[in-house]
Amino acid sequence: MQQPAATVAPPPAGSPGLAGAWGALARSRSVRLLLAIELVVVLAVVGQLWSTRRQVLEAEQRDIGALAGAMAAQADATLEAAAAALGTTRDELARGLLQPGAPGADALLRAHIAGLPQFLALGVADADGRPVASSRGTHGARAPLAGRDFFVAARDGTPGALHLSLPYVARAEDPAAVSVAMDWRDADGRFRGVVMLEADPDFLDRAFTTLSPSADTRMAIYRRDLGLVADGPGDNTRAWAQDDAAHGLWNDPQRGQAREVRLPGGEVRLVSARALARAPLLLVVSRNRAAALAPWTRQAWLVGGFAGSALLVTLLMGLRNAREQARRIASEAALAAGQARMLRAFQAAQEGAWEWNPATGQAYLSPRMKELLGLARDAEIGDETGATALLHPDDIEPLRSAFLDHVQGLSGPFDRVFRVRTPDGGWRHVRTRGLSTTGPDGPMLSGTATDVSEELRAREERQRLEEQLGRARRMEALGALAGGVAHDFNNILAAVIGYGELARDGAAPGSAAQCQLDQVLLAGQRGKALVERILAFSRGAPRAHQPLRLQPLVDEVLKLLASSLPAGTTLASRLQAPDAVVRGDATAVFEAVMNLCTNGLQAMPQGGTLSVELSRVELAHERQLFEGRLAPGAYACLVVQDQGTGIAEQVLPHLFEPFFTTRSADATGGTHRGTGLGLAVVHGVVVDLGGAIDLQTRCGEGTRFELYLPWSDEAVAEDPAGAHAGVVPLGDGEALLVVDDEPALVELATELLAGLGYEPFGVDSSAEALRRFQAEPERFALLLTDEVMPGLSGTALAEAVHTIRPELPVVLVSGWGGPQFEQRAARAGISVTLAKPLTRDELAQAVARALRG
Repeated sequence: MQQPAATVAPPPAGSPGLAGAWGALARSRSVRLLLAIELVVVLAVVGQLWSTRRQVLEAEQRDIGALAGAMAAQADATLEAAAAALGTTRDELARGLLQPGAPGADALLRAHIAGLPQFLALGVADADGRPVASSRGTHGARAPLAGRDFFVAARDGTPGALHLSLPYVARAEDPAAVSVAMDWRDADGRFRGVVMLEADPDFLDRAFTTLSPSADTRMAIYRRDLGLVADGPGDNTRAWAQDDAAHGLWNDPQRGQAREVRLPGGEVRLVSARALARAPLLLVVSRNRAAALAPWTRQAWLVGGFAGSALLVTLLMGLRNAREQARRIASEAALAAGQARMLRAFQAAQEGAWEWNPATGQAYLSPRMKELLGLARDAEIGDETGATALLHPDDIEPLRSAFLDHVQGLSGPFDRVFRVRTPDGGWRHVRTRGLSTTGPDGPMLSGTATDVSEELRAREERQRLEEQLGRARRMEALGALAGGVAHDFNNILAAVIGYGELARDGAAPGSAAQCQLDQVLLAGQRGKALVERILAFSRGAPRAHQPLRLQPLVDEVLKLLASSLPAGTTLASRLQAPDAVVRGDATAVFEAVMNLCTNGLQAMPQGGTLSVELSRVELAHERQLFEGRLAPGAYACLVVQDQGTGIAEQVLPHLFEPFFTTRSADATGGTHRGTGLGLAVVHGVVVDLGGAIDLQTRCGEGTRFELYLPWSDEAVAEDPAGAHAGVVPLGDGEALLVVDDEPALVELATELLAGLGYEPFGVDSSAEALRRFQAEPERFALLLTDEVMPGLSGTALAEAVHTIRPELPVVLVSGWGGPQFEQRAARAGISVTLAKPLTRDELAQAVARALRG
C-alpha cells in the first residue's frame, strides 16, 4: 500500500522557538524602555479616568440624598396634615360631638377634609368594618373593611398611631386608592372602629416628577413589612420597585447616606433611604449606576480608544523587527519538538511498538513491547518464534490467523487481545492494534500494544456491580409486592383472630365449639407467623428497634439446634464477642440466625459440620460485599459455614428472593417443600439493621455466609421478665378515636376496646377521623389508626392531629407500613407501633402503655 508523501506544517504561533524569539526581544533594552513608557502612560490615563468616575458618583449620590430628604419632608408634611384631620375626627367621635348616621355627620366630615385637597374622602367605619359615615355621603354600599390590613393594624396597634394601607380597589368601578387610618375608641378605651382618609396611590409622591433630576431616577415608599405603599407617580403598575434592596435599609444606622446596592438580578443602583417621622414608612430614592455614569462612560471610551490606538501603533512598530527572527527560530525547533512530543506520548501511554513481516517471519519489538510479552528489554528477537514464547497456547494460532486475514484484506482494522504469562504464573491481557503497509519485501504489519489487564478487571467489576444492582432492584420490587399482599392478608387475619377470640369467649368452657374455635385461632396464629416472615423480607412491618446483646441470642439458637441435629451432623461454635450489641428487634434477629443455621443443616443431607463464629470486625475503608456495601466502622460479624453441596451459579441471582427454593419433594412423593422464605428473612433483617451479607460458595465444597451487623455502643436495658405477665390492663372509660379503612376491622376494634373498659368511636375514613378530631380535640384520650389508608395515611393523620394537640398519644397499627416505616412513625410522634393481626391482650397492653406514657 503506497503511503502519501509527508508534508511539513508551518510552526504554530505558540511553539517554543517563537516563544524564545519573543522572549529575547522582550529582554532587549530598547523594547523594555518602550514598554515602561507605555505602562506609565496607561496608568496615568486609567488613574485620571477613575478619579473622574469617583467624582461623578459622589455628585450623583449627593443629588439622590437631597432628593430623598425633600421627598421625605413633603411626605411627612402630608401625613402630619392627615394626622391632624384624623385626630380631630377621632376626638369628636370619642366625646360624642360627631354621631355617625346622625344628620349633619357627613357634612361635618366634608368640612374637616375641605382643607386637604390631596385626599379624596374622609370616612368612619365601626368595629365590624362597616362604613357608617363618609364625606362622600355614600357609605352604605361599600363592603366591610374588617379584613383590610390598615383596619387590623389600627385595631391591634398603638392608639392614636397612623396606619397606611397598600393600594387596593374597594369596588370594581372605583380606581385604586390608599387609606390613612387611625383607631377610634370611646372614653373607656374600647375599640369602636377606625377613622380613615382615602387618597390616590401617589398622594405622597406627586411632586417626584418635578423634583427628579432624571427620567431614570426611581422612588418607592415601604411599610415596615416591606409592603409597597407607593412607587412614584403614575398608574402604580410596579414596572420597577427595589423591594429586595429595601430589606437591609430599615435597620441600617447609615441609611440616610447614599450608597451603592447590588440587586439580586445583578443591577447596581445608587440608593438613599429616609425613614418618615410621622409614620413607620421608609422612602427610598435610587438611580441605576450605569445610567448615572453614562456621560463618563462615553468620555472614557473616547479617551481609552485614542490612547489605546496610539499605544498599539507604537508597540507594533517596536515589535515588527522580531517577526522574521521569531519565525526562523520556531521553524528550526518545530521538528525537534514534534519528535520529543511523540516520544513522550509513547512513554506516558506505556505502549509498545512492533513490526512483523509475514513472508520472512522477521519481527521487531521495542523495549516496552518486549516487556509486555514477558521478555527482557534487551532480549534478542530474530523471528516470531521468540516473540510468541510466553503467549497463551490458545491465543497463538488465532493471533496469527488474524494477522494474515488483515494482510490479505479479509478483515478490517487489526485489533486483538491476547494473554501473556506473568512471572507469578498468572496471565496478562495485552491489546494490540496494527495496520498493513507495503514494504520492499512485500506486506508489512506494524502497530502498537498496551496492557489492558486493569481495564478488563474494571470491566468485570463493573459488570458484577451492575448484576448486584439488578438483584437489589428486583428484590426491592419483590419486597413491595410481598408487603402489599401481606397487608391485605393481615386485614383478613385480623378479622379471623379478633372475632375468633370474641366467639371463643362466648362459647361454653370445654364445649366442642370452644375446641373448634381454638383450632381456628391456632390456624390464625400460624398464618400470622407466615405473614411476619414475609414482612421481614419486605422490611415494612412495625418493629421495635432497641439495643440487644447478640452473643446470648446466637447461643440460644445453637442450643435449640443441638437438641435436634440430624444423624451424622455436628455443630461447632466459636463465639468471641460477648459484648457485641446491635440495635434491632430481638425476635427478628433470632429468626434470621435460626433460618441461616437451618438452611446450612439442610444443605448437608449426607452429614457434616456446621460452623458458627461471632467476632468483632473493624473496617478502615469502604467494602463492597455480595449483597450490600459497608461503610468504615465497627461491625459484629456472624459467620455460618456448612460442608454441603454448595450453591449453583445460576441460583445466586435469586438467592434472597422470597418463595424461591431449590428444595424438591421428598422421595416418598410427598409435597413437603421449602417455603423459600428462610434466606429472604435473613436478607430483610440484615438490611433492616443496616448491615450487609457476604457469600462464598463452590459446588460440592460448601457455603460460607458472613453477616455484618453495625456495632452499637448503646447500653442494653434490663427487661424485668414477667413483670406484667398474664395481666390485661383495663380502661376507665377513656374516649378513643379508632380509624381503619376496613369497616369490619373498625367494628372489631371498637367491640374489643369497649370490652376492655374504653369508650371507642370508630370511623372508616382518615379524612372523617380528622374532621371529628378537629370538631372536638379535647374529647379523645388516644388515637388508634391504621397506616395504609386512602387519602391520609396513619402517619400523616398523626402529624395532622399533633398540630392541634401535640401531646395526644397515638397507637399505629399496620400489617405493612412500606419503606422507611419506622422513620415516618418516629417523625410523626407515634407513641406505640403494632403489627397486624392483633390479639385482644396485645391491643390492651398497647393502649395502656400509650395512655400511661
